[in-house]
Amino acid sequence: ERDGGQCTFVSEAGRRCPARTRLEFDHADPVSRGGEATAERMRLRCRAHNQYAAECTFGAGFMRHKREAARAAAAARARAAAEARARGAAVEVIPWLRQLGFRAEEAHRAAARCETMPDAPLEQRVRVALSCFAKPPRGRAVRMLQTAT
Repeated sequence: ERDGGQCTFVSEAGRRCPARTRLEFDHADPVSRGGEATAERMRLRCRAHNQYAAECTFGAGFMRHKREAARAAAAARARAAAEARARGAAVEVIPWLRQLGFRAEEAHRAAARCETMPDAPLEQRVRVALSCFAKPPRGRAVRMLQTAT
């Protein structure tokens, strides 16, 4: 309310930044330098002016290093999430293969083929997993497949 939903940066010419979107909270006195995180000592800044203030306080090199570290951490989180999705996509196939009569180790090996297609529909992933088997499954599974088609 105090800042009127607008960046509080004021240029040397006395003009206030007009930005009203993508605003961030800025500590007038950086907490890492002993400042307190109170409402009175917080202000709204647009991303560019918040980064500018940080560079003025901590130095451009330090902030560049921090931004690079943050990008690397975000990329690592994205990779980990993609890998988890891929593992989940493969694991979801295993019960279906087991129900068709495949042994656990066969089902796990075949399901591993689905790790590259985490966003594909389950049916498509099961078909890809089944394609790694040279001969049809045994017994009851053959009858299930025949009645399903």
